[in-house]
Amino acid sequence: MNKKNLIGVLLILFIAIGCAKTPAKYTTDVVTNTRTTAIGLDLSDTPTSVPLYPSVTPFTEQPDTGTGLLTATALPINLTSSLLVTKNITPTSTRTRIPTLTPTLTMIPSLTPTPTATDTPSLESELFLLQIVAPGPMSKVTSPIDLELHIASEYTGPTRIELIGEDGAKLFVKPFKTYPNLGYFTRVDEKIDFEIRGAAELARLQVSTFDEFGRLQAYSSAHLLLQAVGENEISATATIQDRLMLRYPGEKELVSGGNLPVIGEYNPADDLPVILELIDESGQVLGSRILQLNPGDGTYQQFTTNIPYQISKRTPVRLVIRQSDDRMDGLAYLFSRVLILTP
Repeated sequence: MNKKNLIGVLLILFIAIGCAKTPAKYTTDVVTNTRTTAIGLDLSDTPTSVPLYPSVTPFTEQPDTGTGLLTATALPINLTSSLLVTKNITPTSTRTRIPTLTPTLTMIPSLTPTPTATDTPSLESELFLLQIVAPGPMSKVTSPIDLELHIASEYTGPTRIELIGEDGAKLFVKPFKTYPNLGYFTRVDEKIDFEIRGAAELARLQVSTFDEFGRLQAYSSAHLLLQAVGENEISATATIQDRLMLRYPGEKELVSGGNLPVIGEYNPADDLPVILELIDESGQVLGSRILQLNPGDGTYQQFTTNIPYQISKRTPVRLVIRQSDDRMDGLAYLFSRVLILTP
């Protein structure tokens, strides 16, 4: 070996010996302020430890202890990285569209009440003003007479019941006051005591009502055969309708022009004329008319007439339609209605 080669070998040995005696020092730097990662995450602010590798516990082989088994001793090695990853997450608001509620109009059908039928018979008060229900015309009666009377509500007030003998004597008189029964008629029941001189006598049972001015507003009557002794023979009332069905004028009708037309139907009580009058609140007759109908036969007869009048101002009056009794002095029937007259 030449000299140069020998020097090279010694130099290599010297370097190798020096390196073996001086241990290598390694420095581990912990990354703590890394800003972004390869995927663009922000890794700053408050650190959160995230392990990059799982913890691994290696085993080292131990010498045989004479049992023929190898013993492994666990050496803990923590390979947890100190790399800190933090992500600031800003919540994103989501706008939810709330549908607009449109009110819907629901049509509810109207309910029509169903009339309920009842077994109780009813009398419509507009069909009559004042009616003697019992006893009926030409009933044979002894004392006392059981009277049943119906009065329309609009015609109640001062009332008088009378029994008139064939000579004009008043066998029974009772004045009293009746009151309206709204929506229905007013019923009156009365026992009528009488005395007669003979065995039998013709009489007229009459009922009348008066308004606040003392004018006669309704009147009805029935002929009876009074008996001193014997059995009662009660006849039925022919109809529940009034004798007069007045078509015109109506109640509280406003009339002008000096002439009042009157239209209706009448069932005559007898053959005497029918008298029509306009009577003011003081009792003065402002106009009148005499109406002659055919002899009464129990049927209604149509009529049309006019009552002339003369006034200078608006005047409330009562239209009176009456017929006298052809057997005895006095009235047989009277109907009335309030009107307003203007010039």
